[in-house]
Amino acid sequence: MIDGHQFDSKAEGAYYRHLKNLKLDFKIHEKFEILPSFDLQNPNKHIRGCAYTPDFSIYENGNLVSVVDVKGGRITKTRASVLRMKYFMYKYQVPVIIAMYDAKTGVFDEQ
Repeated sequence: MIDGHQFDSKAEGAYYRHLKNLKLDFKIHEKFEILPSFDLQNPNKHIRGCAYTPDFSIYENGNLVSVVDVKGGRITKTRASVLRMKYFMYKYQVPVIIAMYDAKTGVFDEQ
């Protein structure tokens, strides 16, 4: 727990500190709709929507400019996560940055 925020990993906590040191405007675990829920008429069925929740959303002058997913070790991209990232980038027109954390050096490699 850092500044009252619970993070999923030490790497996320380290990236939070990194963003604070840069004095950037950001949000933590902001949820973005990438597909709204909808109803099918035949058969009569409700389909749940789909959302993407990056670790950090970065803003400049009140506008979303990028989102960051922090990975503490080996990147584990599933087909579903890659599709969510692609749908997010298409809908919001901002990049998804993967920040790989090296615990030995304390350095992030952003891709």
